[in-house]
Amino acid sequence: MSFKNSATFLALSCVLAWSFIPLVSKIGQIHIDSLQFLFWTNVLSTIAVALTVKNFLNKIKTVTIKYIIQSALLGFLGCFFYYLCLYYGYSKGNSTEVLVVQYLWPALLPLFALIFLKEKLNRYKIVSVIFGFLAALIVFTKGDIFSIDFSNISVLLIVFIGAISFALFSIFSKLQNGDINFNIFLYFFWATIFSLITLIFWSSFEIPDLESSVVIFINGVFVNGLSYILWIYALSKADASKIAPLVYISPVLSVIWIALIFGEKITLINIVSIFLVILSGLLVTLEDRFV
Repeated sequence: MSFKNSATFLALSCVLAWSFIPLVSKIGQIHIDSLQFLFWTNVLSTIAVALTVKNFLNKIKTVTIKYIIQSALLGFLGCFFYYLCLYYGYSKGNSTEVLVVQYLWPALLPLFALIFLKEKLNRYKIVSVIFGFLAALIVFTKGDIFSIDFSNISVLLIVFIGAISFALFSIFSKLQNGDINFNIFLYFFWATIFSLITLIFWSSFEIPDLESSVVIFINGVFVNGLSYILWIYALSKADASKIAPLVYISPVLSVIWIALIFGEKITLINIVSIFLVILSGLLVTLEDRFV
């Protein structure tokens, strides 16, 4: 397998894993609540990623207070709060609508890159942001801006806050150095700590039943934990502009799984909003050579 093809293979493997997030989120919460599902998923993700870290004990000995604080912040944003909002959304809302709002995070990247990294906005990125928020508006209003269903919009707003959290994670993670696998281990480790705290205060500590355990294992090891490593390595083997657009195969596959497994009706509004989200993400990767 060539260098370029190996990067594509890794990225596609990750994208395939991510496409199952709506399925594992809904099925995994049939018998347990979202806080328990999040906690046990993070436990398994932490273990799975830890097993991939070379010279683990030596790396533990060299961590600094600053590094620990940075990792805790990134773990909170990208591996705890994002999924806290996401799992809640899939347990309460329409899967396709939640999916669209979930994938708004790439459209938010140019705005946060401008604010925190002082990166410039080109014309493609500006249009990307517009398309992203237009997709959100369509989902929030179901295509009719004058008839908003406020009973459902609260769920979608929580998912949107989660998308903001993951966009911030993506921005700030670029500022952290160190071994990729070890960084991801620390993110999930802190996410487990945060999940345990929420479990203690707002839920109960229970051992999942067999059916839930199978889904948690698949989600924690493959859909979440190892997929992060696959994606980071894919980006390290090829230009991000060529690899990043592959992530938008994920929501397309997710819509197929949602329709096949849950029988949820895919409306024209859903299709239009998904198209806008995909177009928004693709535009982020383009360079404006005339600016």
